[in-house]
Amino acid sequence: MPRTQHELSRALPSPWLAFLLGILGTGLLAKASDPTNQVLGWLMLLGATGWLFWGQRTSRMLIKRLLSVIPVERKDESLFREAPKVWAELERENRELRLLNLREDQLRRTILANLKAGVVVLDSNREVRLSNRAAQSLLGSSSLITLGSPLVGVFREPLCLSNLARAFAGEGAEWDLKRNPKILRVRAFPIDLDPGETYGVLVTLDDITRQEALETTRQKFISNASHELKTPATSIRIAAENLLEGNLVIPEGETSLRIIIRSVERMAMLLNDISELSQIETGATALEPAPILLGGFLEGVLEDVSSQAQARQIRLTSHLEEGLEETTLITDPHRLHQLLDNLLNNAIKFSPEQAEVKLLGARDGEWVSLSVVDQGPGIAETEQSRIFERFYRSPLTRGVPGTGLGLAIVKHLASLMGGEISLKSSLGAGATFTLRLPLAE
Repeated sequence: MPRTQHELSRALPSPWLAFLLGILGTGLLAKASDPTNQVLGWLMLLGATGWLFWGQRTSRMLIKRLLSVIPVERKDESLFREAPKVWAELERENRELRLLNLREDQLRRTILANLKAGVVVLDSNREVRLSNRAAQSLLGSSSLITLGSPLVGVFREPLCLSNLARAFAGEGAEWDLKRNPKILRVRAFPIDLDPGETYGVLVTLDDITRQEALETTRQKFISNASHELKTPATSIRIAAENLLEGNLVIPEGETSLRIIIRSVERMAMLLNDISELSQIETGATALEPAPILLGGFLEGVLEDVSSQAQARQIRLTSHLEEGLEETTLITDPHRLHQLLDNLLNNAIKFSPEQAEVKLLGARDGEWVSLSVVDQGPGIAETEQSRIFERFYRSPLTRGVPGTGLGLAIVKHLASLMGGEISLKSSLGAGATFTLRLPLAE
């Protein structure tokens, strides 16, 4: 049985034993005729004195220990006069804090229960620590979401398990999960559950079924519209060229005819880019991977854009890390050529005349990095997050012809090839676009 804790007052020595010994000892000393009684009397008086001395010493030590843990500066007699008031104030604050915590806990529970987004918290043992009704509704009855349920009982798909493993390793992840008839956007973030205890993972679930359906409809419409518009645009261009080459218009009309031809060419370029981007976004673009020798391939890309560079007196230079020229990369050569062609043409188009455009290559572990560096006007930091969006163009470059789709195509192609594209730039200091591709097949 565990030893019970007594009240603090019971730890103080009782003076009653000393009083009792003193009375008995005095009574015995009163009988002076008996030597034995005198000895016993003196022993009792000495015991009473010792007991009082020990009790006083013990009480002082106890009071000293109590005072040492009281966080106040003044520890004189006023402390005991003010202690009841201070204690009452502490009790009042404690009650208010408990009530505040209760209200905040109730508010959190109410918010969690009424969220349309699903929320699941997994602890370090990969078990459910917290969840809401929306999570169960979104994941369906096939997922068992109760306190203490294992991770695999909630998320059974291999993609979910691999991404959650990344989150437990400290890296956030986002992916789409198909649970018929729903499509869910899942996000996982590493979190600290309790200070100094363990970590966990917060998983949020959003139903994007309607958004995905609308996006599919939009992409199909764009793809069909761009395809249908190509035929009349081509017919207009051919007819205008025939009129111009056959001298079938008066001289005053030739200028207007050339404007028509240039406008139709820009329209055709825009329709081609829209059609290309739509095919990539809808998954209609299939890669055809093949081994390419990196050095020779990049030389061919530079040669293909050399005429545009010469027209604007731009110097094209390249520098590959030692050994990279002989590296074999397995990817779709046509799509990689298209991606680099877009980046190089952008760099040439936005650089001033007689500037230099560099193509740099380096190996980064199991990745290869290809960077295009220009000396253009640069891109403000506030715009860099939007530069890969469809039709977005920086205000500094809107006077330069273009469709605003080239970098969007670059981003989607990089993702399609298992790589990533990044930008480093500042105003007035040019821009560096870096493509990272995996070396492994």
